[in-house]
Formats: sequence, C-alpha cells, structure tokens
Amino acid sequence: MDMRKADFIGLALLAVVIGCRYSVPMADFYAERCYPVISAILSRVASVCPVSLEEVVVICFILAFLVVLIGSLIRKRGFFGWLARTARVAMWLAVWFYLGWGNNYFRTPLYARMGIERAAFDKTEFEGFLSGYTRALNAVSGSAVPVDRSTLEADVKAFYSDKVTRFGYTPIHHWQHVKDPLLNPLYSSVRVLGFMGPFLCESQLNLDLLENEYPFTLAHELAHLAGVTSEAEANYWAYTYCRQASSPFVRYSGYLGLLPYVASNAAALLPEEEYAAWASKLEPVVKADYAASRDYWDGKKIKFVDDLQRWLMDLFLKSNRVSEGAQDYAGVVGMIMTMDRTL
Repeated sequence: MDMRKADFIGLALLAVVIGCRYSVPMADFYAERCYPVISAILSRVASVCPVSLEEVVVICFILAFLVVLIGSLIRKRGFFGWLARTARVAMWLAVWFYLGWGNNYFRTPLYARMGIERAAFDKTEFEGFLSGYTRALNAVSGSAVPVDRSTLEADVKAFYSDKVTRFGYTPIHHWQHVKDPLLNPLYSSVRVLGFMGPFLCESQLNLDLLENEYPFTLAHELAHLAGVTSEAEANYWAYTYCRQASSPFVRYSGYLGLLPYVASNAAALLPEEEYAAWASKLEPVVKADYAASRDYWDGKKIKFVDDLQRWLMDLFLKSNRVSEGAQDYAGVVGMIMTMDRTL
C-alpha cells in the first residue's frame, strides 16, 4: 500500500473521530456498537503477550516523532517537510487513540442516558450520607484478610458484565487481565495507581499498590475498560462494587478509597467545627491507614514530575469535554448521592 492510500485511509478514519467529537448520536453508536467489538479484538491480540504493550505503543510513537525530526534535519527537508511528516504521525496517533477507546468521551453522559439530574446540594442529605458512610467505614476498619487477586478480578468482571452493562457499558472478557506496567517507577513518582490503555484496551495496575488499595483501584480501572471515561464515575462504580462485596476487606478498600473525596467534600461544605467533629468519629485504624497511604506515596513522589503530570492530565481531560478536568475525581460523592437516590 503506498503512502497516498494510507493517508487517505487515515484521513477517512480521522473524519470518523471528528464526527464522534461533534455528533453525540455518532459517538453513542461508537460506544454501543463499535467499542465492544474493537476493544474485544484489540485486547484479544494483546492478551498473547504477558506484559503491558500500551507503553510499547507510546514509546514507538515517541520514536516516530523523533525519527521524523532527525530525518528532516539530516535531509534538510525544511520546516514544511517536517510539519507534513509530523502531522502524519500525529494523525495516526489520534486515530488509534480515539477509535480504540477515546471516542467514549463524547457519548451521551450517564445522567442524560438515565433521564435524571444531579442532586443539588442539601446539607441535611449530605450529613445523612456522611453519617452512613462513616458507620460503614468504621464497621469494616481493620479488616486484614486480603482476597486472592485472580478471584477478585473475576468477581469484578462478573459484577460489571452483569450490573454495569445495564447502563450502556461493555462486558469485560475473560482474556482481559490487568497487566504490570513496564515503567512502574515513573507512575509511582506521580502517584498513578493504575491506568487504562486506549491503544490495546489493556488495564495496568501499579506494582507498588498497598494491599488495601488494590480492590478499589482494580475496580476503578476495569470501569474504564468497560467504557467509562469520567473519573468520578469510575470511582463510583469501583465504590459500588466494593461496598456490595462479601469480603469485609474489599468493602474496607472501597470505603477507604473513597475517604479522600469524602473528606475534601466535607471540608468544603461543612463549618470547621462540624468537620472536626466528623473527623473525630473515624476509627484510629482508619486514620492510621489513611495517613500511611498518604505518606507512602508522598515518599515516592517527584514533585516536578507530579506537577507536570497533573497539569497535563487536567489539560487532557478538559480537551475531551470533562469540564472539571482533574477535579472530576472528586465528583464521586455527588454521584453516589444522586444514584443512591435514583436506584
């Protein structure tokens, strides 16, 4: 196939990507009809390799940009020659990212699909949520019997395939296993506990995860694999899975994983004395585990790299119509209250 034909195909696929960005019905068709097939095929191909291939793809694209730059300098192709070749690589990067997974960003949001509105803040209702959440968290605090990770993964998959697909998401197949990142120290330096790979539909979990962080993080990343793009919603489904689990340890992971978002909401919405009164009700083991997790990841963090990653993530999310940017993570509490009121 010559380059003209390849470029024509690439531009045609890019037109599909642009169409999904600006046409919600087109994006819905992609999410409901195309993504299940595409993700199944890509992940099936990737499943033959025991290590993560997502980073390999990214590295290959970085090398491609460098090859274009160096080649243009050596052959003295000039600025426009370099720009044309760089645009070609960028085109295929965008096509693969968005057709592989990214077009899910542009589908009809969950609330609109359900025909509901987000619950407005009500102090009494929030206090009721806070009270129930705190009792449930304290009740399972100190649960120290982890579950088998392969059994846990199978259970999360079954939950998503049974419950979450009812909301328009994609079933998770038996060959879609979480993988270990190749560049794990990099992710630990920016406290990335896991990530969903859009190029081959692989889910990766940080090898440095604390034991009590694993169930919640696993469920969060598998939510992305099912087609969830909102970070708040991925947190919601992870929490929803964990709190209904039979294992007290898994339930504790879910409640503990939600604690930073609950605490930030409580600090923002309650008077200082009421916030302090709530915090005093947390069991000592909960406070110790929360502090241990914070100190553990702070010890691995490289501030400059972490700040850069947060800025890039915020920019990336906003460019894909997640208006809250990186703050989208914290929206999970409002989603829990809205969904619990509705379902």
